[in-house]
Amino acid sequence: MLCCLSVGFGWVALTAKPALAQTADQVALAREILAKVPAAELAAKSAQLVASAPAKEMASVAAAVGQAVAKVNPDLAPAAVAAVSAKSPAVAPAVAAGAAGVLPDSASAIAVAAAGAPGVKSGDIRAAVIASVPSRAAEIMSALSRPKVGASVGGSDAVFREAKARNASAGESQVIH
Repeated sequence: MLCCLSVGFGWVALTAKPALAQTADQVALAREILAKVPAAELAAKSAQLVASAPAKEMASVAAAVGQAVAKVNPDLAPAAVAAVSAKSPAVAPAVAAGAAGVLPDSASAIAVAAAGAPGVKSGDIRAAVIASVPSRAAEIMSALSRPKVGASVGGSDAVFREAKARNASAGESQVIH
């Protein structure tokens, strides 16, 4: 209960800032909140913080959370960015840019994590992350242009199953290799 209250009080202060851009106070408060969260829950808590923000402040909170999680646990930044992006696709560019700005060496992985969430436009992610880390533009563009792992596997497997089902229902005994 005490943890929830401290997170609740922290959250009120986190969202009390203007929505135009994240402030140092927002980042510090998000970092303070997320530093107390076990690593296994960091991505979910990050997504929860952003989703709980008022609509007008969601983008600045997302950017602050992206920066904070990158500082608290850099190894989990892509997972947290993916979780926030999946729960709140509209602010995926903000959380990705925030995290990538702190971790420029991981900008490509962060961009791919954000772009992989349903409902997220990869062009928006590309623009936001490149704006945050312009020195990594070529690397980011290359990473986002690669086929997604499993995309062809799932697609070809689905095509195979559909063809097999059609053949079975048509009474054919063809073997598809």
